[in-house]
Amino acid sequence: MGSVLYALNPDQRVVPFSPLRRPQLLSVVDWCQGSGEKRMWQVTGGAGSGKTRLLIEVVQQLASKDFACGWVRHGQAVAAVEAAVARPGRVLLIVDDVDASPRVQDDLAGMLTVLAQARAGRVKILVCGREFSSWWARVRASMDPADQAVLVPAGRTVLTTSLAGPADQLQQFHGAVRHYARYFDRPAPGAALTVTATAISVAELHAAAAITAYRGLTGPVDLTTALRQLFTAEEAWWRTNAAAQQPAITLPLPVLQCAITAATLVGADSMDHAIRRLAHLPGLTTSSHEHRTELALWLRQLYAQRGGQWLDPHLPAYLADRYAALCIGAHPGLAAALATAALTT
Repeated sequence: MGSVLYALNPDQRVVPFSPLRRPQLLSVVDWCQGSGEKRMWQVTGGAGSGKTRLLIEVVQQLASKDFACGWVRHGQAVAAVEAAVARPGRVLLIVDDVDASPRVQDDLAGMLTVLAQARAGRVKILVCGREFSSWWARVRASMDPADQAVLVPAGRTVLTTSLAGPADQLQQFHGAVRHYARYFDRPAPGAALTVTATAISVAELHAAAAITAYRGLTGPVDLTTALRQLFTAEEAWWRTNAAAQQPAITLPLPVLQCAITAATLVGADSMDHAIRRLAHLPGLTTSSHEHRTELALWLRQLYAQRGGQWLDPHLPAYLADRYAALCIGAHPGLAAALATAALTT
């Protein structure tokens, strides 16, 4: 309960799904249930627009409609579609964050080739990413033209970053504060989000609401200040968690910041892989193998991991990216260290 970022993960569903997104939800669900030959649908939108939350709601809608739904893990795309084709009944496979790395896109190309050669209609795939431009053209170019023709998307759902204009965001903020206060088992504070002329993203609004409820903020709440307080609260929780879970982890906060950033942006395929990558980070270049082992184990238990990598924290992408950007700006040499770590096998 100490992690505010965890509460903001879409799968926690702390704030009910917005009725303003219902038309997009129904278009995807109707396609899934339809008998059309087209087997793929795309969902796109900027960071923090609510793409993953939409996918979760699609799965919820299909759960009572004789559908098997599966989230494809990184590196398991071909195996997932082969298993789906082999089983009876209707199956929806979901590939989220498809533009996260070239490796994920290579997996997708193999997956689509298997899907194109399967019997039509029974297995469908929902592909989600921030954009479908150069990488999507590269995936199609790697496929047989006949297979590519079969997999023309049935449609594309484009999510705007904000759910409503600035005037309506006050109401959304108050509602979100109440839900997060209930989640944290605290009274809902009397606070108001400072409205600007620019509409803010769904992720930003929920982040501001979550930290407002968690800390009991009152009066005007500025978005920039709220995000700073959120990250400060999360850092305090790291220190508490490290002391409780791994007493050997007594690193200064700047080193923990670098380690969290590396775990989020680079990850690792195994414990040994993580240990080698951590060795490139500021404050850890002269650390012992045993110390980096303890740090790697602590990083892995800190948050739930997404499937596919040994170290790949499951966090709200927009907020994780923003925190990583702040850390890279604050720690000279971190950007180069991350680049070196990413190339370390």
